[in-house]
Order: sequence, then structure tokens, then C-alpha cells
Amino acid sequence: MKHEGWKHMYTVDLLTVGRGREVVDTALGYVGGLGYRVLGSTTDEEALAILERERVRLLVIGGGVEAESRKELTAAAQERGATVIQAERAGRGIEQYLAEEVVPALGE
Repeated sequence: MKHEGWKHMYTVDLLTVGRGREVVDTALGYVGGLGYRVLGSTTDEEALAILERERVRLLVIGGGVEAESRKELTAAAQERGATVIQAERAGRGIEQYLAEEVVPALGE
């Protein structure tokens, strides 16, 4: 139980940023359904505002997010202590990707 304490520093377990609302909503529904606190955004402005006001544990940046945006979001997240994952679904469905890559990272 001694490792549980650090989790309470965070107000949001997962912030997912993608360009498609449907993909973001699917990710939020899946990970949120497992009991994690989740937020999502389809715009850099909104994602940066969330990073400003919340303590985010893990930021997942979707494959469709442009290189310049990735750089800015990654820098902002890392500055605030968040772990960043660049999503690479490699042909997997969104839920399979989340189950294989994102949920294990949240469990650490």
C-alpha cells in the first residue's frame, strides 16, 4: 500500500489529445470506465488550459496531432511532471491500443 500516496497528487489520471472527437470520446469512455479520472481535448488550446489548471499524470497524444503541436504539448506536460505517450496504434483498434499501452502505464 505504500505506493498509493503519490497517486493523490494528481487531479487527472489521463489527458488524451486527438484531432477526432470520436476517438477522444472512445478513449475517455474506455479508460474512465476502468475508474480513472480522465479528460480529453481536440484542440491544443484546451489541452494546454487543462495542463495549466490540473495535475495530469499521463498525457496521450494521438497519431493525428501535428508535429509542432506535439512538441508544444509534450514540453508543457513534462514541465508539469506528466508522463507523455505518443500514441502509435499501428492498425490496432482504439480500445486494444489503450488496453495494451495506456492502461499498463496508468497502473504503474
